[in-house]
Amino acid sequence: MLLNLFAFLQSKKHQINKDMFKFSTLLCVLFFSFQLTAQDSIPKWKFNFQFDDRISSIRNNSIVLIGAKFGYQYKQLTRIGIGTSFMLKPVEFEYINKKTSRVVTNKFDFWYFSIYNDWILYHRHHFEVFVTEQVGFGKPRYIRELGDEVLSSTNVDLYINELSTQVNYKISSIFGLGAGIGYRSLFNKQSLLTSTFDAPIYMAKLIVYPEGVIDIIKKKALKSAF
Repeated sequence: MLLNLFAFLQSKKHQINKDMFKFSTLLCVLFFSFQLTAQDSIPKWKFNFQFDDRISSIRNNSIVLIGAKFGYQYKQLTRIGIGTSFMLKPVEFEYINKKTSRVVTNKFDFWYFSIYNDWILYHRHHFEVFVTEQVGFGKPRYIRELGDEVLSSTNVDLYINELSTQVNYKISSIFGLGAGIGYRSLFNKQSLLTSTFDAPIYMAKLIVYPEGVIDIIKKKALKSAF
């Protein structure tokens, strides 16, 4: 019986090889189709997070702004999201009142929330150059003191616009650094703080890439599982 089976297989050898070739070809087509579909399913939008610290000035006094941005990036074209910034510490500046000849102290600080949009102009390997605009709303605290007496306290809404050019450099899959220069101005020019608030800004940033953090967590989880 085994001899008869062997003889049958030998007689059908050509047909079997032909069928195996067709089957193998079909598997290859299905495999590459799956790969292309998987690539197409890769999300075009990805989460973006970065610390956003700036150095600026108010009435010739240097200030440090601490902030962060959260948003989404579309391919290598644009990013959009929200951000927040606040002064690390208030600024104090003094002047002599001409009428009383006494020293008046001004204290100023502020915070604001904003919507930002980055337009990516150049992206290659680890470098990225982009232009960004932030439009936001904030509140200042502007106090004028004479000794221990508060002469006035200004509380107005701030509508802020910031334009800047920035450069990012990706150090690793998790971290990157950024720097930039721009200008901050107010939309509501009738504000008493326009001359105080409008000023150049210089940025230094630490960037965190969430996808890199997620990949490391996944790898550690797989290692611990096995």
